[in-house]
Amino acid sequence: MRNLRRWMMMGIAALATVSVSACKPTYEAPVDDPIMTTAPADAPYELDFDQLNDDVIDSFSKTHVVFPFVKSMEISGNNDTKNIEVEIDIQEGVADEAVQVLLSDVTKKIDNNAYIQDFRIKKADDSQFGSVYDIYSYTYKVTCGDTTLYDTTINAGESIPLDPSVDGNKIMDALEQQEQAMSQSDAETTTSNG
Repeated sequence: MRNLRRWMMMGIAALATVSVSACKPTYEAPVDDPIMTTAPADAPYELDFDQLNDDVIDSFSKTHVVFPFVKSMEISGNNDTKNIEVEIDIQEGVADEAVQVLLSDVTKKIDNNAYIQDFRIKKADDSQFGSVYDIYSYTYKVTCGDTTLYDTTINAGESIPLDPSVDGNKIMDALEQQEQAMSQSDAETTTSNG
């Protein structure tokens, strides 16, 4: 009986050892804090425009604001001449208000993604478009096929003739809340009439 008990205890100990060793990860990546530095104030600004183009377009896919009327969008620029250019082609029949919302969102996203590349740049918010436009001139061109709707160039430091408080996400949220309120009101009307 004692031998059986000893064999059971050894078996349990062996099983526990195997279980504990099986749960250990075979590889653990070292966890290091990223080293983030800000360039010296007198260093020239050098944006990666290919990355900026990809990041801005990608940032639209991560929000629930979708501009289904946009057929193409391309962001480019030049660090030597310090300019940023946006070319957008849209479908026909789009209201000017929707184009204005798109332009405001694109303008803010360009600055916020430039900030990721250079922390000296001030991020955009609801009151201003950020500081990248104090450094770079900005041209936005919106076409609908062969028709040019906007072709505007703003020199560095000049005021951008768009409204920074316009935000596609906030507009979508407001529309969704309005639809929910209307649905709830319709449901209450149906319930009271039924």
